[in-house]
Amino acid sequence: MLSKVLGAVGVLLLLTGLFLAIRPLHVDSVSCGSVYAPDKGITPMQCDTRLDHRMNLVAGLAGGGLLIAVAGFGFAAVRERRTHIGS
Repeated sequence: MLSKVLGAVGVLLLLTGLFLAIRPLHVDSVSCGSVYAPDKGITPMQCDTRLDHRMNLVAGLAGGGLLIAVAGFGFAAVRERRTHIGS
């Protein structure tokens, strides 16, 4: 049960991070683009700071989600191996 919960939470965090990476960011009615594809050309200085913060948030959510999901799948693999060895 724990491995399924960890896997689900990890995948949810990973997908949230990816969603925030492609979601466009706007500052004072000016489009800054997204972390994945920032707008080309000259953008306001507020865009740099906001895109930086968004990039850190995306990296934290996606990286943390990936680690949690891998831990969940690892627990499942260890439990599976223990049941085969005990049989």
